[in-house]
Amino acid sequence: MQVLVAEDDEHVNEMLVYRLETAGYDVVSFQNGEECWEYLTDADEPPDALLLDVMMPGMDGFDVLRRLREYEFDPEPAVIIVSGRGLEQDVLTGFDLGADDYVTKPFSPSEIVARLRRVLE
Repeated sequence: MQVLVAEDDEHVNEMLVYRLETAGYDVVSFQNGEECWEYLTDADEPPDALLLDVMMPGMDGFDVLRRLREYEFDPEPAVIIVSGRGLEQDVLTGFDLGADDYVTKPFSPSEIVARLRRVLE
């Protein structure tokens, strides 16, 4: 299963990639929303899931999620927002835009894997 990670913090990005790869996932990562979106629209088929940070330069995670849900990928990938923005309104915005889950930073890498498995079931 392929997971796309869009996270601008290099250390968090590397940690997520490492933890997901050791859990058996094929991982593609980006550090901004624009590169993530370009990959999504150029790929032959969408990834099974995305982990999206909200606050990224250029196109943020909410913009990527909004476009993703409007684009009508088939099959539609699962999306987990992974963000330092944990206010109730931020979480509600994520779910209103179509996120399958919302995790606030700091987080446990094992928790991310568990949540990913759940949304992919």
